[in-house]
Amino acid sequence: MAAIGSLKKLILRGCCLLAGLLLWSGCANRIFYQPSRRMAPTPDTRDITFEELSFTASDGVLLSAWWLPAQNPKGTILHFHGNAQNMSTHVQYVEWLPAQGYNVFVFDYRGYGKSHGVPDRKGLIRDGMAALKAVSQQPGVSELPLYVWAQSLGGTVGLQAMARSSVPVNAAIIDSTFSSYGKITSDKLKQFPWYLQPLRLFRPALVSSSYNAQDALPLLQDLPILFMHGQNDPVIPDSHSQALHKLAPDNSSLWIIPEAGHCDAIFRYPEQIQPKIIEFFEASAPDKLKP
Repeated sequence: MAAIGSLKKLILRGCCLLAGLLLWSGCANRIFYQPSRRMAPTPDTRDITFEELSFTASDGVLLSAWWLPAQNPKGTILHFHGNAQNMSTHVQYVEWLPAQGYNVFVFDYRGYGKSHGVPDRKGLIRDGMAALKAVSQQPGVSELPLYVWAQSLGGTVGLQAMARSSVPVNAAIIDSTFSSYGKITSDKLKQFPWYLQPLRLFRPALVSSSYNAQDALPLLQDLPILFMHGQNDPVIPDSHSQALHKLAPDNSSLWIIPEAGHCDAIFRYPEQIQPKIIEFFEASAPDKLKP
């Protein structure tokens, strides 16, 4: 009887684990996207000029964007935001740049904000490629350097989009990005309770490893990249940026920011971070446009 009871417990645990696997397999690839349709106050409420735009991805999905122009611009920055909320909250990372002489183009991936569609990995790369094309067609942009600043999930999307796009980019900041979907999932699984640790064995089957940030770097060997990461990032360990930097071209650089968390250095230490960003963009401009 004791053996039968033990067998029942084993079967029950197996069923629970199987149910967990089935549930996770349906949502694991979707946990990377946490969009919101609710829009925060627009930049003009903070006395920043902006224009609402729309453009279309290659598969016909209509996307929403904002254009923040600079007076006498010396460059344009395309911003790829992270996985949560929408551009109305993430724009505050970059809305200081027009005052420094840089146009800013921010946009929402499919399913975020006012953009149509539902987010998925391949779709977001289409959106990123469409954003590169859309910003390149803004008046006067083709005559100026074009830069990318991509944060968290946006770093993966931005790298993959640049690797597939014919639009020339002068330099990119990849900020607090994970090296691969599989690696960040494995990192998170290690934090699960002991009784869920068997899930780690099934990670490759449940979270696909396509379209990773690290996979795009061999196709971007001429692109100057600044990898930024907070040393105390609780979301994505800085080891991910260190791994990406090792795969990047020789003209790339790595900046691990002491005491900073996840993408918060620009708010916590603006006097230190802002000049560093401007310096990087200016150094990456064509010689004829350098100050």
